Amino acid sequence: MTIRLFDLFFGLKNRGLLEQLVQFIEALMRKIDPIKHEKKRQEILGAAMRCFLRSGLNGASTAQICAEAEISPGHLYHYFDSKDAIIAAMADARLEGASERFKQIASDGGSVISALLSEIQEQPGGAAQAALFFEMLAESRRNPEMAKILHGRSRSMRGLLADVIRHGQSQGEIRPELDPELAAVAIVGLVDATKAVSLHDPKQDTKKVVAQFKLMVEHLLSSPAEDKRPNPSRAKKTTQRSRSA
Repeated sequence: MTIRLFDLFFGLKNRGLLEQLVQFIEALMRKIDPIKHEKKRQEILGAAMRCFLRSGLNGASTAQICAEAEISPGHLYHYFDSKDAIIAAMADARLEGASERFKQIASDGGSVISALLSEIQEQPGGAAQAALFFEMLAESRRNPEMAKILHGRSRSMRGLLADVIRHGQSQGEIRPELDPELAAVAIVGLVDATKAVSLHDPKQDTKKVVAQFKLMVEHLLSSPAEDKRPNPSRAKKTTQRSRSA
């Protein structure tokens, strides 16, 4: 009786819409397995990233993401309600990963600077990744939802870095005269700048650039006492210069 009423209301040409509605209600009634749900969610995020890298942020459609993940559009909406929601989830995953790594370092009493340098090393590399990052920045100028995502995650990352810097200062590892908030802004800006290297010069060895950047950050952050520790590579270069003179 209910189905007949729906048919009369929507018309026979909209029977597909009725079937989708029934499937949606049945899905809600089924018990969700959280482990399987999260596994599928991660698969969709991986598929979306491949589409973004291949076609660009605007070029990759929801239909392409569904095809890559081998799911239907209706199935996708059980996990994400829009492409922007997928991008937000990617940004959240990156932030959560960094947060967990920093928390682990703090609880273990490890080197804060080493943790920061490791996080810099973890930054995605390559021209495709860099292009996607700057495409997202450009899109945020036109898309309020994208701006909200990027600005919110950027603030969270800066806050996380500032807390890490404060912890390093309390341990005597990081220069006490540094303003944690401003230092965090500077680090984020410098990390973002390194992403442009492969776009400016595709032949440039980005791994060497990142290694040099890490060395610079280490010396900028290290407290005077920490900075005076013997550095074998630096001592070797000094000896070589002395001999050549």
